[in-house]
This record gives sequence, C-alpha cells and structure tokens, in this order.
Amino acid sequence: MQQIVVVRHNRQVITLSAAAEATDIPLNSNTNEAYQALHGALDVGRITHMQYLYLTTAVNTILKWMKEPLGSKWVNIPYNNAIAEADAPVEVDRWSYDKELRLAYTKDAGAQILYVEMVEYEVKATELAPKRYVKILPNGQATFIETP
Repeated sequence: MQQIVVVRHNRQVITLSAAAEATDIPLNSNTNEAYQALHGALDVGRITHMQYLYLTTAVNTILKWMKEPLGSKWVNIPYNNAIAEADAPVEVDRWSYDKELRLAYTKDAGAQILYVEMVEYEVKATELAPKRYVKILPNGQATFIETP
C-alpha cells in the first residue's frame, strides 16, 4: 500500500520526429530519458496520472496505451490537431506506477508535438489500512475499493 505525500500538476511537451515511424514507439525512459516523467516509478516513489493530451499538427498519430489502442480496444484511431486540439484535448485517464504502463505511438511522416496534462503523485509505503483507496489496475485504469 502506498500513501500520497505530495501532488504536482504538470504539462509535458513531447516533440516527435518528422520521420514516418511505423512501429509502436514507447514514450518511456527505455526510449528516451526525457520521457521518464510520463510514467510512474515506484522505486523512486512516483505514480503518475495521465489526464489529457493534444497535438499541434495535422500529422496522423496512432496512440496506444501499452499494446491496446487509445480510445478503443479494437480500433487504431489516428489522432491529430483536429481530433485532439488544444481547446478540446482527448481524455486519456491512465495511471502508471511502472515504465511499462505508458503510451506508445506510430505516426505518418511529418513533425508532431504532443502536449500531455499530468498529475504526479509522490508516494511512500505505509502499513495503514484505509477504508477507501484507489487501486491501479494492470491496464492503467483505476478504481475505488471500499473495505468492510
């Protein structure tokens, strides 16, 4: 069990190269250390909640949460600045406590800038047994649990 000790809100700006990238490239520290704030890391006491994202160009970008398409379990939805615009960002609502709980992308040729609204939780281990707590599921979604 982890207890939240500090909450921080931030916006990550990720620049994707102009090259066409046809495989699922993870947005985590395995790919680039600059992406480490996009995912949690319990070994340093960080859990993240990715809330919203938007893109700045018309370049189609397929986003996945781990291996599953974002927005649909079965369909790869191409996101761009018309679908995920600054004034109407796409809700992501995924939690991460490990670098494998992360976004990945595939995109057409052309540069793309991705803005990601995040909440970062600094946590510490606790022996407390709360009556209500958030359980992060293996797919990055979360649910409230109530104990008797």
